[in-house]
Amino acid sequence: MVEILNFAVAASPFFLAGFLLLGLGWSALRAGVAAFGAAVLGAVLWLDASGLGGAFLDGIGTSWSVLYVLFGGLLLFNFLSAGGVVDAVSEFLGAVEPEKERLALGVVVGAAPFFESVTGFGVAVIISAPILLAAGFSPIKSAVLATWGQCAVPWGALGVGTVIGADLSGMSFAELSDRSAILNVPLFVIYAVASVILAGGWGAVRRHGVEAATLGLVAGFGTLGTSLYFVPELSGAVGGLLAALIFLAIRWRRVAEVRVPGKEILPYAVLVGLITLGSATERVGGLLESLDDSLGPFFTGSGLPLVLSAAFAAALFRMDGEAMKSSALATIRQWLPTAGSVLAFVVAGQILASSGAAGILASAAFAAGGFYPAAASILGAMGGVLTGSNAASNALFMPPQIEAARSLGASSELVAAVQNVSGSHASMLAPQRIILAASATGLIGREGEIVRNALPPVIVSIFVIGAFGLFLAG
Repeated sequence: MVEILNFAVAASPFFLAGFLLLGLGWSALRAGVAAFGAAVLGAVLWLDASGLGGAFLDGIGTSWSVLYVLFGGLLLFNFLSAGGVVDAVSEFLGAVEPEKERLALGVVVGAAPFFESVTGFGVAVIISAPILLAAGFSPIKSAVLATWGQCAVPWGALGVGTVIGADLSGMSFAELSDRSAILNVPLFVIYAVASVILAGGWGAVRRHGVEAATLGLVAGFGTLGTSLYFVPELSGAVGGLLAALIFLAIRWRRVAEVRVPGKEILPYAVLVGLITLGSATERVGGLLESLDDSLGPFFTGSGLPLVLSAAFAAALFRMDGEAMKSSALATIRQWLPTAGSVLAFVVAGQILASSGAAGILASAAFAAGGFYPAAASILGAMGGVLTGSNAASNALFMPPQIEAARSLGASSELVAAVQNVSGSHASMLAPQRIILAASATGLIGREGEIVRNALPPVIVSIFVIGAFGLFLAG
């Protein structure tokens, strides 16, 4: 009886968050606060509250880098949107590839993953949906394709969710990124083929299947190669960029006939350069760390490059004070709800780990035995759907996943990667991200229809992650 009560108390934040998010339709912020409250009450009234203060402080510290990058990414997006970048990119892609089936392919595995990686939290949906609508896709197809364009989401917002996952699993960011990139390679192909099918039916696979598989593999191996040998934070961005460049190279004659939006994408080039400089130059990295020690954690990571790139964009497009104020206010309105939900779920996850709840939940993993790497993908997917954020999903689910893996003698590094990737891809179907797609395409009230159409490749991806995890574990 005591074991059952222990499990009920330990699992209560998960069940409560799921009921509030999916059953009652609460926002991620409200559900996150409720999950945090349930974790605190469970620790104080039933489990172990001795580490509550330390868990709270650790959660705030872990959240800071995420929230800083999130703000910078949203600020950059809003400045670029005010500068006409979205319109310019839409016109360019439409002129380069008038055939809708192939344009969908270029957006889903090329342009959208790049934008998702350098902004994150579903911002790529807002960028790619207008491009697809302008190309003549129906609102429902535009919404679904834009949703699939988040297929590089483990590196969304330059990998902030993976940062949290690495911290909670005891791995370095590079290690978790490398393992996640291996699992993610076949998933790019899945979404590439799915985009062609949605755009033109099964017959389109015969016409464009080879190109779809090729671009998917370019994105996948480009992501893996960048993680292994270059700058892990840029893995998704470089993978998407390589796929986009191959897509454009095939159409070089049309590219030569239209205006390339070089000025409009220049801030992204500045961003990539700044991140590469900070990550690859040891001397600069040491200087930034010393500035962090004296002035606070503002100078390391991807937050500062995003803010500097936004400032560069404002100067490049000669934005006046009113335009900058409007963009900044829009950024704050977008940032606050997501920041609150991420903070709540991160702290709740730390409390679950410190109170012993993670260990109690891990005990249930013995039922899966040697199949745990596959079961971990389902648990990770649940976290992604519930929270809508890879950062929040990892915060809530990574501790019990790692504890379960260690209890079973499974590879904790592999299980961490399975959690990271499955939670990322399932987050595409989270209510807040689907609402983004519905808002961008004028489908408010038809979110269920978007989910039904977007669901199949996500399910296939979760199955592939689990199967791949079992294979690697064997």
